[in-house]
Amino acid sequence: MSASALLTSFHEAHLRLATRASSERPAVYMTLIFKAYSLRTTSDFALAYFFLIVLGIAERLGALGIDSIRDKPGQPWRIFPRACIYYVITIIRYVLMMAIMNGYVPMLLVVCLGLALGQIIVEGIRYFLMIRAINKVSGDGAADFAPLKTPDSLANDFRQQHQTTHLSESCC
Repeated sequence: MSASALLTSFHEAHLRLATRASSERPAVYMTLIFKAYSLRTTSDFALAYFFLIVLGIAERLGALGIDSIRDKPGQPWRIFPRACIYYVITIIRYVLMMAIMNGYVPMLLVVCLGLALGQIIVEGIRYFLMIRAINKVSGDGAADFAPLKTPDSLANDFRQQHQTTHLSESCC
């Protein structure tokens, strides 16, 4: 299926729902936690899509936040902030799951788009941190006495030091 065919079918489904919303029946219910919202107008759909994209990005950034708080021996207090962030991420994942479960395919695609954009942002942040670590090591005065490392070996060292655990978890 080409991108134009997908966009056309998406637009037709949206028009059908918008036309149906003008009649007696509600168009689409988006259930989030304990409240259901009836999406009837184009602006309702746009706001819901924007909200779901922001939630997808927040979920991915929250997973990066958990991984940035490292466990260290003798500092058990680090468990609490990690648990709090995980609690918020779990609620976000639940909300995204409930939005997907309404059976409206464009909403599924929007949730996937939000998660993909969030992952792109996370990968950009991780890349920036890796480059900063490489520059820090190569600009070090002590590095002149050590054998020079290639960028690939520095990247492997960085990956081993910053292995992620929560970024590989699925959303729902």
